[in-house]
Amino acid sequence: MKPVAVVLHGPTSAGKSSLARALQQGSDVPTFHVSLDAFVEMSRRRDMRSDEELNQALRLHQLNLQSTLARIAASHFEIVLDLVLRDPAALDACIAALSPRRTFVIGVTCPLDILEQRERARPDRGEGMARSQFGHPAYSRPYALRIDTSTCTPEEGARRIRAHVDALRE
Repeated sequence: MKPVAVVLHGPTSAGKSSLARALQQGSDVPTFHVSLDAFVEMSRRRDMRSDEELNQALRLHQLNLQSTLARIAASHFEIVLDLVLRDPAALDACIAALSPRRTFVIGVTCPLDILEQRERARPDRGEGMARSQFGHPAYSRPYALRIDTSTCTPEEGARRIRAHVDALRE
């Protein structure tokens, strides 16, 4: 079977990383879990001296992510990518970096009160991030599948995703 890429896309604290780990754990083949967070953590927002520097750093994070995705996509490993991107062009560039493999973009969400509860429980999330991202037009794009993480465990969500991917796999 050809390796695939699964892109988990949704607002912060929606459960993308938990789903990604469950997909990785339940996979029969070696799978890379790639997260935009790993690239963003290369710099600290508070060190940026201007909006221009911040935008420059964010652009570097995205370019590094795209470069890494292209390298992994050229391998035999499966990929699970977890993203919060709201810029459609940046998201499309990440998806393009995964070609020529079959890529499934999965929408991941849950109700706002649960997003905010999860956000409060995470020290790495600033207050208000979930609210600012909830309902953003970027998350209303067409998806291969949508997962509401308030209605399932990460393992159940991963099984749904895997079943969907396996049914459509070339």
